[in-house]
Amino acid sequence: MAHHKQTFSQQIIGLVTYGMPAPVRQVLTSRWVSLLIVVVVPILIASGVVSLSWNGSRPGFSLNERRAEQVEREAEQETLRAAKELRSLQDARRR
Repeated sequence: MAHHKQTFSQQIIGLVTYGMPAPVRQVLTSRWVSLLIVVVVPILIASGVVSLSWNGSRPGFSLNERRAEQVEREAEQETLRAAKELRSLQDARRR
């Protein structure tokens, strides 16, 4: 089996998942899943949707559902505002 060059995100996830069963590691260290984890998890932690706690040497994650709903509402409102602004800019160009 040929060894393909791993991306930085694959290397990070590979280190973090050391000791996990091979099928789990294989999925988590795939190119797109590892990139998604490296980008999305820090955003979720910074926004307060996910919190990280340590129990000895094992990390634990918990989901704040109330904060997740709040972030979802804010993102929806921002998306609607941006769409409205884009429409007004397009209308102004047509004139």
